[in-house]
Amino acid sequence: MNLYNAITALSLFINFLISLTIIFKNREKPEKSIGWLLIFMLIPFLGLILYFFLGRNWKSRNLKERLSPEMIDFVKTSLEEYAGPYKDMAKMVTIGNGSPMFSYNNITLYKDGVEKFEALIHDLESATHHIHMEYYIVKSDDIGRQIFDTLIRKSKEGIKVRFIMDKVGGRRFDKEYLKEIRAAGIELVTYSAHFASISKYIDTSINYRNHRKIIIIDGKIGYLGGNNIGDEYTGKSKFGYWRDTHARIEGEFVLGLQALFFDDFFSVLSFNEEAKKWEYDKQRQKYKREEDLSLYFPKNTIENYLPMQLVYNGPGTPYSTVEQLFLKMITSAKEKIYISSPYFIPSDSLMQALKVAVLSGIDVKIVFPEQYDHPPVGHASMTYIKELLDVGVEFYLYDKESFYHNKAIVVDTQISTFGTANFDVRSLYYNYEVNAVVYDELTSAKMEGLFYDDAAASRMLTLDEYNRGSIYTHLKESFFRIFSLLF
Repeated sequence: MNLYNAITALSLFINFLISLTIIFKNREKPEKSIGWLLIFMLIPFLGLILYFFLGRNWKSRNLKERLSPEMIDFVKTSLEEYAGPYKDMAKMVTIGNGSPMFSYNNITLYKDGVEKFEALIHDLESATHHIHMEYYIVKSDDIGRQIFDTLIRKSKEGIKVRFIMDKVGGRRFDKEYLKEIRAAGIELVTYSAHFASISKYIDTSINYRNHRKIIIIDGKIGYLGGNNIGDEYTGKSKFGYWRDTHARIEGEFVLGLQALFFDDFFSVLSFNEEAKKWEYDKQRQKYKREEDLSLYFPKNTIENYLPMQLVYNGPGTPYSTVEQLFLKMITSAKEKIYISSPYFIPSDSLMQALKVAVLSGIDVKIVFPEQYDHPPVGHASMTYIKELLDVGVEFYLYDKESFYHNKAIVVDTQISTFGTANFDVRSLYYNYEVNAVVYDELTSAKMEGLFYDDAAASRMLTLDEYNRGSIYTHLKESFFRIFSLLF
């Protein structure tokens, strides 16, 4: 009994010290502090364990996220200086991410996984030198095997294939099939950041995920968007049709994706246990420094002027460049702001910017799923939606027989962004994300057209309808909001 009392007292003392630390470190996010304090009160010992895995801010000390200087220098060559109306935004992105303006590109937009995977497999089959892929969720289901069977075949033909898979997102991948993939010569590594010496035995990285979804083929074709690799993205799941934007890109922007992939790949090699077993550290020099980079960064042949920039976020960045982009787009709007997101837990600055915009007479419309794939997040999102309904933002709930996974913003039919980042704090502060910002009226008009199609397939949520919700529903939403900023 004395031992039990001693352990309990020690646990409470540690909880007290950590509580003080949380209050001090989260002065700008009081809801996050309240959530952790409630957990410590309700489940003291388990709360410590949860905080160790999910609550600590390891990022500033242990993860480095940047494009290598030599890769930036390589990518910057032959790029024109942007002189359009959003020059201040372009400058912000360059300072924040080191991204130049990629001036000459072609973009093809796909509205779902069926369209995207059909085009992708054709491009994979046509690869002549290399295929680089980086994905969050990767499954060995029908579409997954179709893609990896193609990669295996191309690898056996002599094409260099490299693949980064997030460890959590790929946790259900068939292990025997994985052995077959590697046996075919595919350099597949899993992302799982290790933050402390204890991580040799315990993985403490569950809160920081590689949410990027990018593909580079021969340095000439790139893919970027919201679709992961799984049958649900082709409509084969309980959610039915899966609406998500993905883009096929040709041109200079692909060089930026390539540079980002190389930095991610070599970063994974530096701490990945599998890479150490394969002695990648000894092998990496042969293709990082000695291999002809012109094969990976070929001269651009696209002549269509379509300026774009690469915006990436990660636990190692000193501030959220994706949040800054979203904020800058919202505050630059003169007429309209159209936002699509499957999750809606904005930062305080984004919430205030949206309120100011709509109160200034700007048309603000947001499409959000009526069917949730993560109910706690969906319920928490509704409290933020209610705040914006109060000031006049229009919300559209997408077809309840489908799932809305789209991530995009269009402003004034002039500028747009798409990619992997959701309109929520996890994408802003925790995950590795990547977006394209497009300074092109025609592309933005196409994305606006997709938004109108989505709104037409949705029903408008009114403030009156929300207020008619049951007390239980609103209590549930408020409860989940308390914890929405924790993880």
